[in-house]
Amino acid sequence: MRNSLLEVKNLNTLYGRSHILHDLSFRLGKGQSMSLMGRNGMGKTTTLKSILGIVPPRSGHVHFDGEDISKLPTWKRMRRDIAYVPEGRGIFHNLTVKEHLQMAARPDSNGKTSWDFERVMDTFPRLQERLSNLGTELSGGEQQMLAIGRALVTNPRLMILDEATEGLAPLIRADIWKVIATIRESGISTLVVDKNIKALKKLCDYHVVIVKGKIHFDGSSKELDENLETVETALSV
Repeated sequence: MRNSLLEVKNLNTLYGRSHILHDLSFRLGKGQSMSLMGRNGMGKTTTLKSILGIVPPRSGHVHFDGEDISKLPTWKRMRRDIAYVPEGRGIFHNLTVKEHLQMAARPDSNGKTSWDFERVMDTFPRLQERLSNLGTELSGGEQQMLAIGRALVTNPRLMILDEATEGLAPLIRADIWKVIATIRESGISTLVVDKNIKALKKLCDYHVVIVKGKIHFDGSSKELDENLETVETALSV
């Protein structure tokens, strides 16, 4: 793929003797958005952690903007302008909302700051009202906003969101989808794990479905529509 930002090649990841990912390969272009779907336990989070080096693959390669980052530790991968919003959000119990954002803020690797504190406040006005609150005093939806805002102030080129709207009320989910669309429109590539096919079809350019650690489907939103029944069967419990 020309202008590829992220390229995953033949990843094999194991937990002990359990072989989780089997020769997993896909590409994400610059400025594009991709969904990663699959039932629970199929390898979605393991895929993300393998990309980030949190769980090192047994074999395979991860390229970011043409560089093989497979051997780099996680913190050096993140310094390539990758941001991660983990499942569970990773909010610190002893930091206020403002401290979360101040602690994470930095320019990108070229010294540019497209997303600063003020822009995050404009994007998440609810956080403006909670600046002095500890992160654990927020609702689940507010915590997700904070986790996304904290990722944005690192000024990433790639944003990875694991279970983007899991456990959130419908109105909050709608707000989060709008924010992810805004992030994508700002030029940031996004890799989104979620279960809402309808929302992901509107938001993402490409879709990957994983079944038992293998690629079951990899295609555009149009191709997803053409294979919707097959994909829905793969995602059903």
